[in-house]
Amino acid sequence: MLDRRTVLQFLGISAATAAINRPRPALSASAMKEKMYSDGHLALTTGFVFPDAPPDVLTAEFKTADPAAPLHLPCTVPLLRHDDRLILFDAGAGPAFMDSAGRLVASLKSAGVEADQITDIVFTHCHPDHLWGVTDEFNELTFPNARYHLARKEFDFWTGKDTLQSAPEHLKTFVAGAQTRLPRLAERAKFFENGAEPLPGIEAIESPGHTPGHCSYMLHIAGAPILLTGDVFSHPLTVRHPDWRWGTDQNSTVATQTRRRMIDRIATDRTRVAVYHMPPPGLGRIEKGSAGPTWLQET
Repeated sequence: MLDRRTVLQFLGISAATAAINRPRPALSASAMKEKMYSDGHLALTTGFVFPDAPPDVLTAEFKTADPAAPLHLPCTVPLLRHDDRLILFDAGAGPAFMDSAGRLVASLKSAGVEADQITDIVFTHCHPDHLWGVTDEFNELTFPNARYHLARKEFDFWTGKDTLQSAPEHLKTFVAGAQTRLPRLAERAKFFENGAEPLPGIEAIESPGHTPGHCSYMLHIAGAPILLTGDVFSHPLTVRHPDWRWGTDQNSTVATQTRRRMIDRIATDRTRVAVYHMPPPGLGRIEKGSAGPTWLQET
């Protein structure tokens, strides 16, 4: 059984946290040290990520409606220490995507975690800032001893023979990068279907739209469950305005449906959430009020 005091100490969870009543075995771990590690940030623009947002709302949020206004999205990678396993959720951007990202290995090292100690990487999806960190500047595996866990639907989409040709122009680089890296992982990969447990106590929850096989993960930690949502949400405004199109959602209609479904679940269950691109430490909750759903950031 999980050492609750250790979990509360390292994850900062209130004793009043409500448990999720689901018939899943609780994670058993002796310690969890650091939980979230920075991979840097993505240097984007407000017009790219919020292409349809009303100018007055953008002005209120960012003090400008200029679509070229810079927007830095943090990239924060969860790490779970579970018994003798060190489990990353996504691999960061690596050296080949953006100069402002690719800091994960250095962040881990600064906390005493070497890349060759990582035993498992569980992917939410295969966009560059989540996948490309599996290889280094020499195209060698960054985490040489890891097993890789990925939804079969996501793998099949990115490696499909027609995916590159049919991709819109702005996604062709994403596809080419995935098709370069995913075959390198195949021999060490374990594929799963929706609702499965890629590892004990870790439930895969299908959350498509951002990508076809995007998955979120519920960590069934006794008394302190936490939901990792990948890129279902990527900014507090994506919680407040779930119908807004996000610039890299591959199917905006399905992504909107997923955001609404996840907001309902998170708010109803009062689940603690880890979100890859929210402000550090990337942890918080969602509440539904008269003004709509709101992201409540932990500090």
